[in-house]
Amino acid sequence: MTAATTPKGERRRAALVAAAGELLVEGGFESVRHRAVADRAHIPLAATTYYFESLGDLLANAVAYAGEHDAETVRERAAEVSRRRRGDGALARMLAAVFFACETPAQRSALVSRYERMVLCSRDAELVRVHARSRSVLADLHGEVLARSGRRADRRTVERLMAIEDGAALAALATDGADVERAVREALAVVVDDLALMPQ
Repeated sequence: MTAATTPKGERRRAALVAAAGELLVEGGFESVRHRAVADRAHIPLAATTYYFESLGDLLANAVAYAGEHDAETVRERAAEVSRRRRGDGALARMLAAVFFACETPAQRSALVSRYERMVLCSRDAELVRVHARSRSVLADLHGEVLARSGRRADRRTVERLMAIEDGAALAALATDGADVERAVREALAVVVDDLALMPQ
């Protein structure tokens, strides 16, 4: 048994991953550095190179952690969606509220991080795979909200809706003072009836 697989080793590694993930969400990719992660986790600097093969390895774990945390937060909101048929306006509001809540600085930071990961992970094949897993979870959760709202929830429909959401969210995030949730809601309202049909 190596030190990394002992209970203490597993706790240390988990603490470093959590620290890296939190730094990623709060400050972006440039903030994930060995010393910053060690300081955040209150663990000696040498541990970051002991438990992780490289900065890339640490960053991949940070991306996975941030994606899982984002998905868990969305999952909690999705679980509160009641089962009832929703019209286009109500469904657009529900999707925007569940996936793009931006009422607090922490929520906005998490949303910014979601899109930073989407764009910046595209430069590295391993990070693309890591990010794709969290993206798949968000797609599953879209399907759940659609189904709870009495709508068709096949993967193609979900992917199209998410593409529209992404465009609206990115544009709003890049516009000073823009309301991201409102931008997504308004973009969805004009297409959701055509894409997410009510079952016959």
